Amino acid sequence: MKKANFLNWAIGLCAIALASCSQQPGKEIRSGELWLDQDSVHVNAHGGGVLYHDGTYYWYGENKCDTTSSAMVGIMCYSSTNLTDWVNHGAVLPVVENDTTSDIIKGCIMERPKVIYNESTGKFVMWFHLELKGKGYAAARSAVAVADSPTGPFEYLGSGRINPGILPMNMTDEQKAILDTLDAKKYEQWWTPAWYDAIEKGLFVKRDLEGGQMARDMQLFVDDDGKAYHIYSSEDNLTLQIAELSDDYLSHTGKYIRFAPAGHNEAPALFKKDGTYWMITSGCTGWAPNEARMFSAESIWGPWKEWPNPCVGPNADLTFGGQSTYALRIPGKDGKEHFIFMADIWRPQHPSDARYIWLPIQFHNGRPIVEWKESWTLDDLLNGNITENLTPTDSILLSDPCILADKETGKYYMTGTGGKMWESSDLKMWTGPYDVTMTSDVPWMGRAPEIWAAELHKYNGKYYYFATFTNKGIKVDNNLDRRACHVLVSDNPGGPYKPMQDPIYLPEDKLTLDGTLWVDTDNKPYMVYCHEWLQNNNGTIEKIELKPDLSGTVGDGKILFRASDSPWSHEVIDGKEGPNRVTDGPFLFRTETGKLGMIWTSWVDDVYTQGVAYSQSGTLDGPWVQEKEPITPPNYGHGMLFQTLDGKWLMSVHSHLNEGGKYIRIPHLFEVDLSGDKLVVGPEYHP
Repeated sequence: MKKANFLNWAIGLCAIALASCSQQPGKEIRSGELWLDQDSVHVNAHGGGVLYHDGTYYWYGENKCDTTSSAMVGIMCYSSTNLTDWVNHGAVLPVVENDTTSDIIKGCIMERPKVIYNESTGKFVMWFHLELKGKGYAAARSAVAVADSPTGPFEYLGSGRINPGILPMNMTDEQKAILDTLDAKKYEQWWTPAWYDAIEKGLFVKRDLEGGQMARDMQLFVDDDGKAYHIYSSEDNLTLQIAELSDDYLSHTGKYIRFAPAGHNEAPALFKKDGTYWMITSGCTGWAPNEARMFSAESIWGPWKEWPNPCVGPNADLTFGGQSTYALRIPGKDGKEHFIFMADIWRPQHPSDARYIWLPIQFHNGRPIVEWKESWTLDDLLNGNITENLTPTDSILLSDPCILADKETGKYYMTGTGGKMWESSDLKMWTGPYDVTMTSDVPWMGRAPEIWAAELHKYNGKYYYFATFTNKGIKVDNNLDRRACHVLVSDNPGGPYKPMQDPIYLPEDKLTLDGTLWVDTDNKPYMVYCHEWLQNNNGTIEKIELKPDLSGTVGDGKILFRASDSPWSHEVIDGKEGPNRVTDGPFLFRTETGKLGMIWTSWVDDVYTQGVAYSQSGTLDGPWVQEKEPITPPNYGHGMLFQTLDGKWLMSVHSHLNEGGKYIRIPHLFEVDLSGDKLVVGPEYHP
């Protein structure tokens, strides 16, 4: 009896000590590092989600072993009061060891577990993606379990496909009629344009109608009214679906929608901020990371609008090496709410060593961003001490910098090659870079185009993004990648910028680049652009009239001058020196005396160099006369002119350094004087 009393006393003392420890202020959250539980063992809760209940965070996730991602243990649960000190509660839904008839027998696949609390029933409900043992990913089932406590044990209830025999509620009668005509035998070859079109129209919805819709990567979401929703990747991971759960959260009601059809999205992470639903997803590249996507809607039933990648910082194009799994809402002070982006860094060769990315979701101009932080704390988040990183101009690597000074917002916006945007209030320190372009799957652009030499222009109350898109999926003369100038549009200087029309601006077989905007003396807008020297062997600068809303072109292009017209650029070809063949980066300006000029860039042997030409007529038609000498120092070029918010004229260029075949380019600013007949470049400007 004394031994028992002593034992109970000791256990109680340990529990008090542990609870006391867990209530200490949280330590730094450092993504990608080992996160240890109370026994100094790496947290094993992958593809998971977090439930906040009665002041405690409960983290549920997949237990992964050293050599396999199959379920050998089950669904784990950890708890914490500060998101850094975690207590392991073990497998709250363990695999079944010896019953071969069980769905969750050891060796099955149990992924993406999420748990929500039902206020009406007092039950904790778990849903997860289930694949049957030995069947690969063919089952694509959703499984459900229930418990009386957040730490389990959870009782497994069953699994199946979703909403069998029911069509999506956002499928119109016209779309249903088209669905009836889709014949799977005509689309046996995957990944063709015709197949993608059939998928978008619902080919796989029809295929799976009788047995129910597939569901793999998934998320649960409880709305403000207590309604719960199941969000999942369906139709062989090609289309996202959102399905309503029953009042007890244990089944589906039959109401569901599909969105982003044929978009190949998985790993949905949904949250709601100020009445707007946001969802971060990933592409489908197996265990390898890819660029995050983002959608928003005013209703959970849509329509859903796509946004650029929300990630900002090093390796943002690969979601910092991870894949989204959950967006955690954190209740804050004075009714404020905060959110954390959760992701997994998969390590398929050693699954148990997969790491975690947890980063605060910030809001920039009302849009969520996920910016890389080496470390941060929960207290930082709750106290409003999470701010965007600032980068000085000379630490930014950017080719072809273009700066727009926007008086309406009181900010500077800088873009260039890469299709990203930086923002500043003083030209000294910059936030970003943000993804701001919405690319399209239409043939001229391709699924993942390279973006070069982007420019920003405000015109007739809208903002336009002139850029060169390189589509490596289409080849023209002598196997050259198709390169073409196009224009995107936005209502805001910070984007997002979207294509206006699918038709091309210039002939499909013509390699064009570095388009810029100029309104000539006839008050018509024009695109001035380069015809690539790789195709014509003597690069040209040309003009073409644009439609009044810049949504397309009018008529044919006209050559303004050729690279060989320059007296200052030259190169050695086959042992002979002659004019350089490159035309690059045209930008037009008018001096205070009314003279029309154009800065443009070429090469003096291997030195990147910028010169200037002037129109004798004062119009784009010229003739154009080249100045004899360059206007910027050696290895500075691809410039543009802008006025600061207080009216000072500046030129932005990039410096050019070739280190072992790798170009290093940094934005620089120079003072310019336009008061006379010609552009005069002054000293470098340091704000």
